[in-house]
Amino acid sequence: MLEELLHEIKGLEEKELESYKKLLKKLKDPEYADLRNFLLKLTIDETLHKHISEALEKAYQEVKELIKEYTPEEETELGTAVLFPGIPTIILPTEVNAIGTRIPSDELLEEYFGEFPGEPVVPAELMEEIREKLKNYIEKEETLIEKYEKLSEKAKHPVLRGIAKDIKNNEEQHKKMLEKLLEHYKS
Repeated sequence: MLEELLHEIKGLEEKELESYKKLLKKLKDPEYADLRNFLLKLTIDETLHKHISEALEKAYQEVKELIKEYTPEEETELGTAVLFPGIPTIILPTEVNAIGTRIPSDELLEEYFGEFPGEPVVPAELMEEIREKLKNYIEKEETLIEKYEKLSEKAKHPVLRGIAKDIKNNEEQHKKMLEKLLEHYKS
């Protein structure tokens, strides 16, 4: 199970980090400079890995709670809710699950959002609030895309650079989906 794997990874990263730190303490003398510098680089990497694994485990727990709280039991039982591989980030029907790391096509999103409730179901004042919130979310996504792009350009460490690029791609997906949903609710 993914939850157990995340917990195992976190534990291994913590032990590895402590092991590197213990060895570094023994290598303070100048004659160990090359080895110490090499191990310091690995220790820095392990520090990042440890904190990332902690964040992944915590995020996974929070996502599980969100799914539990906001997904009707019958959808989960019937298997109509699909989680993206890895850490669940969004629940979509099987047809939309093909998005992966690409930005979904207009056709795919139009088909998906075409089944969402419109004005006859959603009261007019709530619909206006939803539209305004969607516009606000889109603006925030644009800001996040810019910030993650800058982070991916400025980050020296390849792990941070890669994470920033992946999150930027994910934010671009969010923006595209929010724009299509707003377009759907404008009609």
